[in-house]
Amino acid sequence: MDVVHNDKMKLVVMAFDEGTGLSEHAAPGEAIIFALDGEGVIGYEGENHPIKAGENFHFAKAGLHSVTAVKKFKMALLLTLE
Repeated sequence: MDVVHNDKMKLVVMAFDEGTGLSEHAAPGEAIIFALDGEGVIGYEGENHPIKAGENFHFAKAGLHSVTAVKKFKMALLLTLE
């Protein structure tokens, strides 16, 4: 669900069931993932990074990343588009 979307930034809330997620793709801008609930794994530039509620993860523009829910996982994504 898009919370905010304009030409400079995007804030999105996403929820995934266990075992689902986003396949690897490049970020169109710098981004921060805020883990809101559950547990997931952020794949970033060939390495896996576990993440759980209360933690965050930053990635650079054009960074290859993926998201996989280990348990039900809810996150917010803040993306800069400049």
